[in-house]
Amino acid sequence: MAGSLFSLYLVHNDSIVWPWWVFALAIAVAGCGAALFGVGLFGSHSRLDKWADAASTHEASIFLMAISYPTYLILKQFYHRR
Repeated sequence: MAGSLFSLYLVHNDSIVWPWWVFALAIAVAGCGAALFGVGLFGSHSRLDKWADAASTHEASIFLMAISYPTYLILKQFYHRR
């Protein structure tokens, strides 16, 4: 969510120029992130359990791995083995 919002901020300040479909995709990603954040803060315990079970399926875990892999590559640079 934060990356999408920062990108939309750059678009708003004319620092970058995007086609309409990339702009719509960034808004959708930011909206989904805000929805997940809201459910995490204000949702019931049973709803959070259902969403956690849905995210732990094989299909969902592949999607989550694909979107978290860039973060892993960045953080890997700071991890030192002993």
